[in-house]
Amino acid sequence: RYRLILTALGILGSIVLSLPIQAQNDSFVSFSIMNPTLHNPAWVGNDRMAHVALQVRSQWTGYKTSFDGKGGAPSSLVFNMSVPIAKKFSGIGISLLNESIGPINNIAINLPLSYKINLNGSELILGLMPGIISRSQDFNDLRFNDPNDPFNIGTKETQTLFNLALGALYSLPRNSYVGLSISNLMQPEFNYGLSGFSNKIFTNYTLMLGAFRTIKKGFELRPNLVVKTDLNTLTFDLGVQVQYNSRMWLGTTYRWSEALVVMGGYSLMERNRLKLGYALDLVIQESQAKKATSQEIFIRYDLIDFVFGGKKKVKTPRFVN
Repeated sequence: RYRLILTALGILGSIVLSLPIQAQNDSFVSFSIMNPTLHNPAWVGNDRMAHVALQVRSQWTGYKTSFDGKGGAPSSLVFNMSVPIAKKFSGIGISLLNESIGPINNIAINLPLSYKINLNGSELILGLMPGIISRSQDFNDLRFNDPNDPFNIGTKETQTLFNLALGALYSLPRNSYVGLSISNLMQPEFNYGLSGFSNKIFTNYTLMLGAFRTIKKGFELRPNLVVKTDLNTLTFDLGVQVQYNSRMWLGTTYRWSEALVVMGGYSLMERNRLKLGYALDLVIQESQAKKATSQEIFIRYDLIDFVFGGKKKVKTPRFVN
């Protein structure tokens, strides 16, 4: 197993060295390691605790365009619901994304489903996530050098297409894991019925590596790595969290060529069922073309006794509590 891990890391290193680095590729949020179903459907139901989670992100907070001051800075809202399933299936859920980037708005509705396979004490979980994505393009917000440009149609157009994602999650020795997912398999291409216009979403690949280590009574260390690429560009988050008594957590993440992230959170109510988190991104590259910070809020509420297909099996939700 360790040789396999080393081989995989070697391959990953080769990919990193061969691809140009880019700060943002597909949807990215700072609390992705706390709510990973957004990228990998195999995570749904993994901690055996039904829950709903909400993330609200303001990227480059306060940024205004130089032309008219409207739009420009990306913003996103992510809502996930995850429910464990008894017996062979692992979990089922729903994932919603509302994302605005300048004149473009994306709304995605996905239905993740996961299936668990036991392998000599380890678990392999496979995930499938069909869904739809609706993209709106406001042509009024585009600036045309030629007023007779055929795309200067002065309207807001919306198109909805089918999409699909696949994922796998494997538990490794010593409380560690590796996850791999492929999103935008259908490569939805938005043309709004306009000849010669194309707005395509490319297939993305996401690799997640992480571990849990008890360093002192009540304290747990959680290093993690999230790599995203479309095989043309690549970005990654390298981070670590420290959790105390499964109630409070502090962490930091370095996002390549983009930002240093600091985050923290606290759990409230009986059995820590309400979790609140805040992340602050400090832009460290090309800050002259952006605002200095991005901000993100994370909220999760556990539905402790909710399970499909039988009685809930008690399992410590190490990943997120």
